[in-house]
Amino acid sequence: MSTLIVRGPPMFEFWENAPGCWRWAFVFRGEQLARAEEDYTSRGKAAAAAEVFARDVDRARKRMDVR
Repeated sequence: MSTLIVRGPPMFEFWENAPGCWRWAFVFRGEQLARAEEDYTSRGKAAAAAEVFARDVDRARKRMDVR
């Protein structure tokens, strides 16, 4: 199993489990808070999924009015 960690947008890490199998994780202060359980065929697709996650978290935060 190869692990290539690539730093992405702030708080996201991307790695390749095997050739063509990318995953992402949301990391805050060195702690992994969420991660993808499925493989994506490219880093770009993993990054797009991470952005959807971030958008949905932001939307939920705004609904809860958390500051």
